[in-house]
Amino acid sequence: MTSAVVLDIEGTTSSTAHVHDVLFPYARARLSSWVTDHTDTPLVREVLRETSRLVPGDDPVRTLLRWADSDTKAAPLKALQGAIWQRGFAAGELTSHVYPDVPPALRSWAARGLRVFVYSSGSVQAQRAWFGHTPYGDLTPLFRGYFDLTTAGPKREPRSYQRIAAAIGMPAEGIVFASDEPAELDAARRAGWHAVAVVRPDEAVRDTGDHPVIKSLIELEDVEFPS
Repeated sequence: MTSAVVLDIEGTTSSTAHVHDVLFPYARARLSSWVTDHTDTPLVREVLRETSRLVPGDDPVRTLLRWADSDTKAAPLKALQGAIWQRGFAAGELTSHVYPDVPPALRSWAARGLRVFVYSSGSVQAQRAWFGHTPYGDLTPLFRGYFDLTTAGPKREPRSYQRIAAAIGMPAEGIVFASDEPAELDAARRAGWHAVAVVRPDEAVRDTGDHPVIKSLIELEDVEFPS
């Protein structure tokens, strides 16, 4: 029996284009000045230290900018982007995007007693800001928790999903992961989870393999999984 749903963001609950065309440029344009203005904060100190550890011998800000340009899934970059986006959301300069089926699906699952979590490459801070500033209002009360690269690990590794299952205290066979990325779905399945491919009409078409396919999160309730 399904007792928890874990959701990807880009291409699943939300448009990839909005992230790449709005949020990424917003953070990229402010990255250097943000580091300069917040050099003495614990977050920026840790970001610079970890960036230098990962790429020794190079200027850490230059490394962060290079990662931003290539959309590298590096934890220091994601942490810094999350802080910049959070300020942008709070200032009313940013609004997130979620597909229209997402809010009713979340409310339906909550009414059925399902626990819903987010697992994204973006930082937990960014995830909270994203779902807290949607065109449909604050959706964060509908989620039970958030996971990112630093709290769970890379999304294409089964061990990451095992960590999440342990953290939420639920058996793997009771968790469903919904994502548009086949490699992530494969990793979740290898960890014992059920996996569902989300195919949005405005997203790039991917080979979903043998994973069940839905076009709306509302359809998740109709998917039958092997017992």
